[in-house]
Amino acid sequence: MNFEVKNTYAGLASTVVIFSVYFAVVSGMYEAGRFEGAAGLALLGKAILALMAGGIIVQIVMLVLANILFAILQNDPKPSFVVDERDKLIELRGLRVSYYVFGAGYVVSMIALAMGLSAFGVFNLLLAFCALSAWVEAILRLVMYHRGF
Repeated sequence: MNFEVKNTYAGLASTVVIFSVYFAVVSGMYEAGRFEGAAGLALLGKAILALMAGGIIVQIVMLVLANILFAILQNDPKPSFVVDERDKLIELRGLRVSYYVFGAGYVVSMIALAMGLSAFGVFNLLLAFCALSAWVEAILRLVMYHRGF
C-alpha cells in the first residue's frame, strides 16, 4: 500500500472522528439552549474555531499513528514516500469532485437562508457539506486507487 493510500485512509478516519465529535457536542449544546440569544452566534463561532484547531491536531496525530500502524502491520521498516504523477492526478480529481460537492452545499445553504433557516442552521449546514465533501473526496480517491486509474 503506497503512502497516499495510507494517508487517505487516515484522513477519512480523522474526518469522521472530527465531525462526529463536533456535531455531538454542538447538538448537546443546542438542546441545552446555549445558542439562543445575542451571544449564540459568537458561541457557534468559537465552536467552529475549536473544530478547525482540533481538526488540524487530530488530522496530524491520525496521519502519524496510521503510518506507524501500517508500517508495523506490513513489517516495512523503511516505507516509501514517493508520490508519482498518478498520485497527483488522483488527488486533483478527488479535489475537483470535493469542490463540486461543497459548491452545491453552499448553494443549498444560501437557498435555505433565503427560505428562512436560522444562521445557526446555515452554518451547520455548511459544515455538514464540508464534511460530506471531504468524505466524498476520500472515498473517490480510494476507489481510484483500488480499481486503478
